[in-house]
Order: sequence, then structure tokens, then C-alpha cells
Amino acid sequence: MNPAIKAALFSALLLPGWGQIYLKKYKRGIMIILPVTAGILSICWAIVQVAITIIKAAPFKKGAVDFNIVINLTISSVKALDLYYLLFIFLLITFFWAFSIIDAYILGKKAMSATNTSAHQQSTYHPA
Repeated sequence: MNPAIKAALFSALLLPGWGQIYLKKYKRGIMIILPVTAGILSICWAIVQVAITIIKAAPFKKGAVDFNIVINLTISSVKALDLYYLLFIFLLITFFWAFSIIDAYILGKKAMSATNTSAHQQSTYHPA
């Protein structure tokens, strides 16, 4: 498998920026990984806040759980979230993910062409 496809797959399947790190473009990879990680952590934090709200309301009695109360608490907790903020974060993550895949593929192609060019120049060089 050529480096361009491998780098694009790393960025697509593992984490955005991982393909750049595979291609030894460390700064570029980290500059992609950081905002994506921050976005994922932000979404996780929002989910934790909903869970904390539900737990604080203590809808559980000894031995019995009333699922209607849990569902109503969940709905009211989700309504308290800023869904536009979460949508913005999700779209930002999606943008970085797509950018990372395309960028890793292009960087891999450039690396392949540079390797092929230098190999071609060495094979055509004949000292007199």
C-alpha cells in the first residue's frame, strides 16, 4: 500500500492528524489533533453535565427505577444544553477530519513523487 493511501486511512480511521504524523509532519499533525481532541472533550463534557443533572435529581428509589422520571429528566437536561454550540463543535470536528484525510493523501503523494524523482535522478546519473 502506498504512503498516500496509508496516511489517508490513518487520518480517517484512527484520529485526524495521525496520517500527518505517519508522514513525519509532526507539527502539522499536532495542529490538527489538538482542536479535534478539544472538540471531542467538549462534547463529552456536555454529556457528563447531563448525567450529573440526572444523578443530582436522584430519580432512583431503593430497588426500583421509574424510567419515565429518568426519561423526563434526560429530556429536560438536554434542553438545557446549547445545541447550537454542540452542532458547531461537531461541524468543526467534521471539517478537521475531512481536511486531515485530504491533506494526508496530498502529502503522501508529494512524498512519493519526491522519492521517485530522486530515485530516477540517481539511476540516470552516469559519471564520466
